[in-house]
Amino acid sequence: MIKVYSVEWCGPCQKVKKYLDTKGVAYEVVTVADAQADREIVLEVSGQRTVPVTTIGESVIIGFDKQQIDEALKSL
Repeated sequence: MIKVYSVEWCGPCQKVKKYLDTKGVAYEVVTVADAQADREIVLEVSGQRTVPVTTIGESVIIGFDKQQIDEALKSL
């Protein structure tokens, strides 16, 4: 399962989603701008409060990093 924790106005968040779209993989978007509980989940998952945070299987990727995304996708 792939999840992208993001906010709508975040450029790197949009890049992650577009990159995953080009790879043809399905993912769930968790928008964290509005709910405190969602922001706490990002902290729990990544240890940080920044977005984007992408979880792919057991991998947690902070920011937009094509190489890490590609490596994590191989494990699915």
